[in-house]
Amino acid sequence: MDRLQRIVPALIWTALYAGIALFALDDYMEWGSNGFILGAATVPVVLRADGANKRSLRYFYAALACCLLAWMVPAKTLLFATLVLALCFLAESCFGKINALPMMALMLMAPVFQYVTQIFTFPIRLHLTRFAGAILRLAGREVTTEGNVMLLNGTEFSVDPACMGLSMMVTAILCGIAATGIAQKKSGKTLPLWALMGWLGFILCLNTGSNLFRIVLLVQFQILPGQVMHDVVGLLCLGLYVLIPIFYLTPRLVNRFGKTREERRETTQHPRYIVLQAHLSLAACIFLLAYKVNLPKTAEAATTPVVPGFAATAMKNDVLKLERDGALWYVKKIKDGYYTDHHPTICWQGSGFVFRKVKEEQIAGIPLFTGVLEKGKEQLYTAWWYDCGTLQTVSQLEWRWNALAKRSRFALVNVTAGSREALIAEIHRARQHGSVRLAMGLE
Repeated sequence: MDRLQRIVPALIWTALYAGIALFALDDYMEWGSNGFILGAATVPVVLRADGANKRSLRYFYAALACCLLAWMVPAKTLLFATLVLALCFLAESCFGKINALPMMALMLMAPVFQYVTQIFTFPIRLHLTRFAGAILRLAGREVTTEGNVMLLNGTEFSVDPACMGLSMMVTAILCGIAATGIAQKKSGKTLPLWALMGWLGFILCLNTGSNLFRIVLLVQFQILPGQVMHDVVGLLCLGLYVLIPIFYLTPRLVNRFGKTREERRETTQHPRYIVLQAHLSLAACIFLLAYKVNLPKTAEAATTPVVPGFAATAMKNDVLKLERDGALWYVKKIKDGYYTDHHPTICWQGSGFVFRKVKEEQIAGIPLFTGVLEKGKEQLYTAWWYDCGTLQTVSQLEWRWNALAKRSRFALVNVTAGSREALIAEIHRARQHGSVRLAMGLE
C-alpha cells in the first residue's frame, strides 16, 4: 500500500511536468536524437534512492533558483534545467534521497550540448588535422594539411564535425555515467564529486584521442565518406578507445576512490503537506515561466542602419543583411555572452551548403575563419569573426568573457563572395570604410 501511495503521486506529477515540457519545449527538444534516447535510458540504470532519507527540499530550492534565473533570462535551456531539477525533487520526495548521476544524465539530453560540441570544439578539429597529418608523415606518407583539410595522393579529406565524431561526445559521457552508476550499485560505494568530474573529463580526452586515430585510419586507407567502412572504422575506434576503457576502468576507479555511504535516518523530515505545497508552488512557477518563454516576441521598431554601398535589410533575431554585387554580408548581433549565436557552420548547412577547407587566418588585420561553401556545382567563399567595434576575435571564450565582464556588445560578422580574391578585397574595403561599425550602429 505504501508503495502504491508513492507511485501514484509520482506518476501524476511526472505527467504534469511532462505536459509543461511538451507545451514549452516541443520546438526546442530533439526528442528522437541519440542524446535524448540514450539519456532517457541511462536515468533508470544509474538511479539510486536512499529510502531512509525522504522529503528533502534541496532540489526544490535549486529548481526555484533556476526558475528565478530563467525568469530574468527567458532561455529555453534554463527552462529545461528547471524541469530537470523539479523531476529530481519529485524523485526525492517520493522515493528518498537520490544520487547526482540521474540529474547529470537528464541535463545532457538538452540540445545545447550538441551546440557546444559543434561550436566550441571547432578549434580542436584544426589541431586534430595537424596532429593526424604529423602522425601520417612520421609513418612515411606524403600528406599536406591546410585548415581542416588533408591531401593524400590527390584525394582530399575534410575533418568536419561528422568525421570527428562530435556526435559521440555526449554518447561517450552518458556511457561513462551509466558505467559509473552500475559500478556504484555493485560496490555500494559512491564516487566523490571531484573524482566523478575528473573521470568524465578523462572520458572526453579518450573520445578526442579516439577521433584522432579514426582520422588517421580513414586517411591512411583512403576511406571516403559514404563508404560502409567509414562508419565501421568510427564504431571500432569508439569501442576500442572509449567504451572498453570506460567499462574496464570504472569499477576499479569506484573501488579505489569511492566511499561507502552509511545508511542513516534524518532526525527531522518535512511533513507531507509542506512537500505538497512545494510541488504546487513549483509547478505554478514553472507553468508561468513556460508561458513567458513562449510568448511571441514583439518586433522592435528599429531603424535599418545606412551603410554606404550596400542594400541593407533588417531581418528577424537582430540580423542585418547587407548586399551588393559580388558580396553578401550578415551582421548578427548577439544579446549577451550567455546566448547562442547564429553560427555560419549551422546556418549555411541549413541552407544545403557543405563547408570545405576551413582554416584560421588573418586578413586586413582581422583574425577570422575562412572556408569554402559547396552545394552541387555552386561554390562560394566565406569568412566570419566576432566583432564589438574595438575587438575582433574568433575565440568563443574571448568574446564571451568580454561580453560578460566588460559588457561589450558583440556581433557575428559573416561575409561571402564568389571568389577568394573578391572575399579578401571585400574585407579590406569594409575595414577601410568602417562598414561593420556602421552596421552595428557604432558610428
